[in-house]
Amino acid sequence: MKSTLLHIIAAFVMLLVCAQCSKQELEVPTVIDRSKHELPVGKCALKVLAIGNSFTDDPIAYFDAIVRASGIDRSSLCLYTAVKGGASLEYWATTCHDGDEVTITRRSGLVTMPIIQAPIKELLAQDWDVVTVQQLSNLAQDSTSLSPYLPYLVNEIRELCPNKDVVIAFQQVWSYWGGHLQTSIYNWQNISEVAKSTIDYGIDMIIPTGTAIQNARATTLNTPHGLLRDDKHLAFGVGRYVAACTWFEALIAPVYGVSVVGNTATHDITETEQANSKYETAPVTDDNRTLCQQCAAAAIALRED
Repeated sequence: MKSTLLHIIAAFVMLLVCAQCSKQELEVPTVIDRSKHELPVGKCALKVLAIGNSFTDDPIAYFDAIVRASGIDRSSLCLYTAVKGGASLEYWATTCHDGDEVTITRRSGLVTMPIIQAPIKELLAQDWDVVTVQQLSNLAQDSTSLSPYLPYLVNEIRELCPNKDVVIAFQQVWSYWGGHLQTSIYNWQNISEVAKSTIDYGIDMIIPTGTAIQNARATTLNTPHGLLRDDKHLAFGVGRYVAACTWFEALIAPVYGVSVVGNTATHDITETEQANSKYETAPVTDDNRTLCQQCAAAAIALRED
């Protein structure tokens, strides 16, 4: 019994040591590139890789419908996602460092990237115009959770991507509702401050999804549970649509010169969505789509990159 206990203790200590070693191996780069990299405005072509978790899936779910309704040339565009449920910056930095294989999925546009399944370093070594990252939602208010993982990822993207003008964007996620508008505002303010601090780690721009959702919560678009379908994820319909509008206005509008405001895309709640909603849903209609779009555009206009 004593021998078994000693082996268990030894194994536990070894796990702690290995975890610490892993963190030490992901040290902050000696030099962080803080120069500003801009979107290819006027190029009318864009290749985007979004790295994250389910909080990346929510904004992207209706994104292609908005792109289609915008009238832009989809043959010049692609948006791929690398998504893992519950994945933090630490997860993606470790995955990159360890060379684990990752699959990316095209979610919008018609451009096909040559490599879609490989270690993430090989995926990053493609001609992207934008690479987005984000923090896990329950760490989004904790600035200490960013380093060394965010600067490590930023440095790897800069080193590996052949496009040395690649824009690295950080999605500012939305706050939990917490049962009250004031609680969500307090959480959103903390998330916003942490998102702003990412500029110090070489982030070029912030996608203010959380601010757009907070804007919508202050309007008639809001639902009893703050545009959420459970206690974390965005409600099907208006919630996801506002988020998709934010991504469009942040990434597509400057490059193609087409604002999301005035876009004709709407969204009826499907039976599957209704079945997977813990809370209320709200369809996107001709009557409320403009307000959704304005919440997104206002968030972009007020952001501090």
